[in-house]
Amino acid sequence: MKTFFPMRRGEARVLVVLVAFSIFSFLPVWRSTEFAGMAMFGWLMAALMVLSPALALYVFLRKP
Repeated sequence: MKTFFPMRRGEARVLVVLVAFSIFSFLPVWRSTEFAGMAMFGWLMAALMVLSPALALYVFLRKP
């Protein structure tokens, strides 16, 4: 008996990209680097919060 639903190739790619971007965002070097008066960590977290749901919705709603 399978306990997981099958994942389409595009969904798997989005998952890998988001996990890689999350790992990249949490690197310690971004906490001390600043851009426009704010730490790069804040910019990367904002991008992660905005882009990840948008990208996931685009991939999930796209016709196979």
